[in-house]
Amino acid sequence: MLNKNTIYVTFIIIVGFLTRLININQPILEVAGWRQCYTASVARNFYYNGMNIFYPQALNYGDSNGYIGGTEFNIYPFAVAILYKFFGVHECLGRLVSIVAFCGGAFFLYKLTRKYAGNASGLIALLFYTFNPYIFFYSRSFQPESTMLFFSITMLYFFSEWIDREGWWRFALMTFCATFAFLTKIPTICLGLPLLYLCLKKYKLNFLTQWKLWLFAILSLTITLSWYKHANYLKSIDNLSVNSLSFSYYMKYSVYFLTNLPFYEKVFYAEVFEKDLIYVGGVFFVLGIIFTIRKKELRYIHYWLLAIIIYFFLAAKEVEWHTYYTMPIIVPASVFVGYAIRNSLKLITAYNIIGIKKTVLQSLFVIMVATLPFISYHKITGRYKAKRLEKDYPVQVAGKIVDEKTHENDLVIGCIWGGPELLYYCNRRGWTMNASACSIASIENYRRKGANYFVTTKLDVIDSSVIDYLKKNYETIKSTNEYLIVKL
Repeated sequence: MLNKNTIYVTFIIIVGFLTRLININQPILEVAGWRQCYTASVARNFYYNGMNIFYPQALNYGDSNGYIGGTEFNIYPFAVAILYKFFGVHECLGRLVSIVAFCGGAFFLYKLTRKYAGNASGLIALLFYTFNPYIFFYSRSFQPESTMLFFSITMLYFFSEWIDREGWWRFALMTFCATFAFLTKIPTICLGLPLLYLCLKKYKLNFLTQWKLWLFAILSLTITLSWYKHANYLKSIDNLSVNSLSFSYYMKYSVYFLTNLPFYEKVFYAEVFEKDLIYVGGVFFVLGIIFTIRKKELRYIHYWLLAIIIYFFLAAKEVEWHTYYTMPIIVPASVFVGYAIRNSLKLITAYNIIGIKKTVLQSLFVIMVATLPFISYHKITGRYKAKRLEKDYPVQVAGKIVDEKTHENDLVIGCIWGGPELLYYCNRRGWTMNASACSIASIENYRRKGANYFVTTKLDVIDSSVIDYLKKNYETIKSTNEYLIVKL
């Protein structure tokens, strides 16, 4: 018979799963549309061009093969492509893979929190993590963040289990999860810090003589480094790259951002405190750190948090530019939030606070806890307002027209703001162009390179002389107040 804790955990995860299915078929044109459409194009290219995970392809590189270097191991879009083989190309399958990965990560977060902070803290941490608005949004988006968090959490859990009880199956699982965490997002290597803490705690400096630890490091890091060496090789095929894998490149930007006060304000206040932890959660997060600062049993979680802060500094450029790069901090923060909420009332009692002071403090605590779901709901629904998406729907409409009226090998100029969204919905290779920099010369340059069509949904941004030139000199396929499709 199931115990009540199992029932609670199962219920929370099932509700988290079902609520994420709402509007699962909506276009991937919400926040982070650039990243979502790019990832979706890689998945679809796996499906169309052969399931070779070692040669990912993008759409926005003209008439080249589109092999992209400098990118993470594409296990997430590959998994989506496998589902495409069975069910056809549907964006909802990409969202579904993210949701399933989230559910797995949430379960192991509960187990990890219960292990170090107790069952009640684990349940509260699970609740906060499941319905955190940032996690909620990105755990159903078409991008690898959910997958990265799943492998990160499971790596930390199984490593802690192996340190305590060893066993080859635990060793195999922690090595597998660590390898795929590093492959999915290279900054997760920073999570080696809490692993090192557990090694030092158990073996002290003798951990250097533990051959199983060396085997773990060699297997996970060798596979990871082998992939990124291959990712650098991919650059040479078509001279295409998504990211630089140069350490000096990242250090240059890190120094630049870290020496500017606005970086700290944006990342740690505007992103982490305000958006990631939704104010009230941020207060409990700080309280959780204070409550546990001398708790040796929770030192593992402290080093986890420190590792993520180090990652913020090392990847300062991405963290500052892309909001979802701050997501990893929500995971250890959930543990601290769970612990703080669980122990706040205990603290009031322990200091023998009585009378009106006790009533005020208890009321404040209840208000803060009760406010969390309402703030989360507001933040979540705010990201799915129809008005926000309606302005982007023309991308899908125009893309469908191009897909239907053009040949498979036709090349398209997708002119919005430089992202791959239009090319993805056109289902064509080609070039992307920023509407604010769109000019007759740039269009003609791409036409000479082989571009067959020009598509834009940013008529209000492009200079009117450019639009007039296109309509006068080329065949207009479709023209509305929202988009323009021209055959070059």
